[in-house]
Amino acid sequence: MQALQDKVYILTGGGGAIAGAIAQAFIKAGAKLALADAYETTIAQRAQELGGRAFVANLTHYPDAEMLVRQVKAQMGRVDGLIHTVGGFSYSPIKDTDPSLYDRMFDLNMRTLFYMTRAILPELLGQKDGFIAGISAAAAWHGVGPGVALYAAAKAAVATYLRSLDAELAGTAVRVAIVYPMGAVDTPANRKEMPDADPMAWVDPAEIGESLVYAASRSPRGRVMELQIFPPR
Repeated sequence: MQALQDKVYILTGGGGAIAGAIAQAFIKAGAKLALADAYETTIAQRAQELGGRAFVANLTHYPDAEMLVRQVKAQMGRVDGLIHTVGGFSYSPIKDTDPSLYDRMFDLNMRTLFYMTRAILPELLGQKDGFIAGISAAAAWHGVGPGVALYAAAKAAVATYLRSLDAELAGTAVRVAIVYPMGAVDTPANRKEMPDADPMAWVDPAEIGESLVYAASRSPRGRVMELQIFPPR
C-alpha cells in the first residue's frame, strides 16, 4: 500500500458530479488536486472548497494538455498521476444517429484521454512512479450497447487503450486503472433526465471515488486494474 499524502493528481473534467465525488475521496486520503476543466466557472468554487487548484484547459487540443501538465508541475511542485473523467454520453439508435455524433463521442471520450496520457507520461516515467485512471462503461464491459452504439464503442476504445498502456508500462511502477460503473450513476444530470427512476438503485459516485483511492494506493506488487462498480441488487 502506498500513502497518497501530499501527492498531486490531475483530475480532468473537474467540474463534473463524478469528479466531485472522486475529488472528495482523494482529498480525504491526503492528496492534493489540480482540477482541470474547459470552463473556469465550474471548477473555481470547487477548487476553493477543497483546497485544490483550478486549471482551465480544452483537452480536445493537445497543446492544452501539454500546458496543463507543465502548469501543474510549476505551481504545485510535482505531478503524481491522472484521473481522467472527461467524457460524453448520447442515446441515439444507429439508424437515427447524426454522423457528427461520431466525432463528439470519440473526441470527448478517447481523444482527450490519449492527449492527457501522452502529455503526462514523460513526467511519471521520469520519476519512475505514478497512477493513471480512466472511466469506461458497462456497455464496454459487456461488449454491446443497443441505442448507445457510438458511446459504447468509444468507451470500449477507452478500456482497450488503457489496457494497452498498462502493457506498455510493464517493468515500471506506473499503474493503470479502469473503472466501469455498471449502471446509472447518481448525478444531478441523471436525476433530471430520469425523474421517475429511483436514484437509490443507482451507483453512488462516492463509491467510484473510494474505489479509485484504493487503486491508487496499491503497490506495484498488488496492482488493481479493472474495477466494476455495481449498483444495489
